[in-house]
Amino acid sequence: MLFSKRILVALDDSAHGLRALTRARLIAERMGAELELVWIGAGEPWHGYQEALEELADSGLRWQRGETVDSLERMIRQRWQQDHFALLVKGCDQRHDQPSLLAPRDWQLLRDTPCPVLLVKNPARWAGGRILAAIDPLNERESADRHNQSVLLMAACIAQQAGAELHTVCATLAPMWGAEPKHQAPALIEQNARQAVEALLDRLRLQPYANHIGEGPPHFWIPKVAKQLDASLVVIGTHARGGLKGVLLGNTAEQVLDKLETDIMVLRPGLADELKTLLVGD
Repeated sequence: MLFSKRILVALDDSAHGLRALTRARLIAERMGAELELVWIGAGEPWHGYQEALEELADSGLRWQRGETVDSLERMIRQRWQQDHFALLVKGCDQRHDQPSLLAPRDWQLLRDTPCPVLLVKNPARWAGGRILAAIDPLNERESADRHNQSVLLMAACIAQQAGAELHTVCATLAPMWGAEPKHQAPALIEQNARQAVEALLDRLRLQPYANHIGEGPPHFWIPKVAKQLDASLVVIGTHARGGLKGVLLGNTAEQVLDKLETDIMVLRPGLADELKTLLVGD
């Protein structure tokens, strides 16, 4: 398998750090995975985690307390060359509303790291909840199709393991006057989107509980649906734009991040085949 069954957990002295460790432990128990903990940030390493670490030691899970790192992104890139761990789990930073010349840490993480990233916001369990897969099936590029498959496969696996409902969400563009007829009428736009979603799901043999299709920019529609459903987790892809393009255009995952009240898992492009291996076995 390309992915090892190892979960990397980045801990710091933020309010969401303990939530990240709890979530990672639950996932590790389900996957039979090993946890590796690393400390980031300026706070005293492992301060406030003693009780949680003692519980982890008594849990029977395989785990190790790793190093203190200055740059999480650099460490992950170096490690990825040798060991494609299954997931990075981190507590989500506080809202990134303050103006700054530099991208917030979590945005940089989503742009610069090659691995799947889970940012934890909510302490609620995923079991019995709703898992929301955010897809863009109207994008006809082959790379976008593979990316949609990655998102759906991961969301479906999590829903199955957690005994949760699988839902999909798709945002459509507003009618474009003067364009082809199929891009002018809202009903036709929604119909095309629904057919594209259903065709993609048929190819993957997935049957979600419901498909949620609506007009509006993704960073508006996705959080709206997540809130209406009281979703446990949103799984979304990112194109990981960096540099000037990232500053000017941003990434949908980044724009969605601060508007969500739930956990978010972000997948980089190019993981579809590897995820099939991880989820269904050798």
